[in-house]
Parts: sequence; C-alpha cells; structure tokens
Amino acid sequence: MGGGVSGALIAHRLVNSGRQVIIVDSRDVGMGSTMASTAILSYEPDVHLTDLISQIGKRSAVRAYRAGLEALESLEQTIKTLDDSCDFRRRESLYLASNRKDARIVRRECETRQKHDFRVELLTRRELAKSYSLRAPCAILTRQSAEVNPLKLTLALIRSAQKRGLKIFSHTVVKSYRRHGKESVLTTSDDFRIRARHVVFATGYETQQFLKQKRVHLASSYAIASSADTKFPKGREWPVIWESARPYLYVRSTVDGRIVAGGEDVDFVDEAKRDELLARKTKTLKKKIRKMFPHVSWKLASAWTGTFAESKDGLPYIGPHKDFPGAQFALGYGGNGITFATIASAIIPDLISGTKNSDSRLFRFDRRSG
Repeated sequence: MGGGVSGALIAHRLVNSGRQVIIVDSRDVGMGSTMASTAILSYEPDVHLTDLISQIGKRSAVRAYRAGLEALESLEQTIKTLDDSCDFRRRESLYLASNRKDARIVRRECETRQKHDFRVELLTRRELAKSYSLRAPCAILTRQSAEVNPLKLTLALIRSAQKRGLKIFSHTVVKSYRRHGKESVLTTSDDFRIRARHVVFATGYETQQFLKQKRVHLASSYAIASSADTKFPKGREWPVIWESARPYLYVRSTVDGRIVAGGEDVDFVDEAKRDELLARKTKTLKKKIRKMFPHVSWKLASAWTGTFAESKDGLPYIGPHKDFPGAQFALGYGGNGITFATIASAIIPDLISGTKNSDSRLFRFDRRSG
C-alpha cells in the first residue's frame, strides 16, 4: 500500500527477488508526500548523534547514522540500473550554527561524529565567508550528501519493476485489513478484495489514520523554488544547506539552476489550515533566502506545502506491528524520508523471507527511544 518513493523502492527490491507484487494507491503514483519532497538526501536524521546516543545508546545511534550512509551508497547503485539518472548528484552539505549559542552545540556534534569515524569538518566563520559567502558562527561540512528528483525516481523504479511483473492499481482506496490464516485480506472502498501472503504499508503520515502511535507528531512544511537558470556566483558550487534552528531552513540548488528551499514547519491540524498559511510562509521563505544569499538574483517560480510525521528519536518505523499480523510497515518519518525508504527496502524483504537483518531491531516499533 502506497505508491510513493517508499513503496516504489520496496516493490522494486521485492520484484527483483522474485516476488509477485502489486502496488495500490489512493492517488496516482508519486502524487502524495513524494511530490512535496525537496529531496535533500542526508545520512543523518534530524536528531544529533550526540542526542541520539543519549536516547538509544552509543552502539545503536552510531549504527543508525552508518545505516544512512550505506543507504545513500545503495540508492546510487540502484539508480545506475534504471532508465533515468533521476537528477541524482552527490553533494557537499553544510550544517550551519544559527547563532552563537548553537555554535557550541554544532562544535560538540562535529567532535562526536569525528570520534565515531564520520568524515566531517568544522568550518569557522571566516572559512564559511571565504569559501561559500555565508554568514554563520561555524558549520559542519560533509561531502557525503546527495540530491535526487523524487518523482523521477519513483517512476523509474516502477517502470523497471513493471518489466518484471509489478502491477499498479491507482485510485484504489483500502478501507479494511484483516489476517485470515496465512493470508492477508484488504477490502477496497468498492468492496473488491485483495489477497496476499504479505502486505507492506508504505503510506507515510496517512498511516496515522489507523495506526495510533503516541510518539509520532504530524507537521506541515513549506517550500519554494526559483525559476530555472538562476545566476549563481562563479566559482564553487553551492552545497546543500540546513541550519541548527528548529524548525530549520534547508536549501539546495538543482541541476537546471533553481534554488529549492523549505522549512517554516508548523503543527499539522488539517489540510485546509495548512494550505491557508502557504502565502505567508512563502513570503517568509523568500525573505530568508534573500538574506542568506544577497548576491544572488532570482525569481520565485513555485511554492507548495506538504505534511510529514516525526518520531521522537528522528528515526523511521520499519517492520511488523502487533495490531496488524502479517503486515510490515515502512514509515520514513522525519526529514530523511528517501534515505529511510532505502533502508526499509533492504530490511523488509529480509523480514518477509525470514532472513536475519540486524538493523531491523534499530527501527522496530517497540524500540527504546528515550
């Protein structure tokens, strides 16, 4: 269930392992949260490694970060097998300290990552100004981030899987789920029944309609994009940028010369209230980008909003749930949905086949999370 990038990645892996797979989605594929993603690919979750160690322990926290790095490598290799590069690019990433107080936190975080062999550097205010024309007390630099076009990726994965037998049923609403013996039965809104040995829920924040997780928080984020061929300063290419303030601002450039920026997150109430804020949030994002990059001339081309869920520890929920026997969940909560979806695409086929996967314990529903 779910034809976004998570469902597409998992279906692609299952089909290639010899499974017969169908995708059902209430929309057209890729038209939910995937369409709203700004598709910055980072290995780190939204929770600092320093804080994650306090929440889940050193071994688990470091492994969760390492799993993100491995996921980016895996995704890059998968894309090489597809009929479209999906605008995938390796990028530098800068995590900016938003103020002097946060500078201490950022320095400590950099030291923690270096201690655990993550290749990061701490840049000073002077280095940021010289190399990137950015103003901030300091920043963590990593060269292990990336970007991708999420819709192109979803469609390319589906085209590849369709060649091996994947079937798609869009505009199909599932109203109930039950387990009967060794078979799962899903009933659609028009009373058709889908029978399967295994079911994977890759339904994002909408999963909260039937899966009540007390530790999950729904939020709405806002994003803007400039027109193509924005004139950037000559010299070094822009890195992916995000900041220590919460909610944070995140910015990247695209292969066709656009600025994509997002942030201004608010608690999700309903879609109508979320959409009402779009004009005001767009104005705020424009102001922030012009302040961050006063030397760049650009024009707004589009603005949009989307809803996402966040877990307390910033990690996804992957695996079975006690209330849904016979099902697996792939819920890439937080700001790294595509990275988490790639992790899920490695774990879930193993869970289905009964193959041991040591990472499954990190992301299970009943994990320790502080």
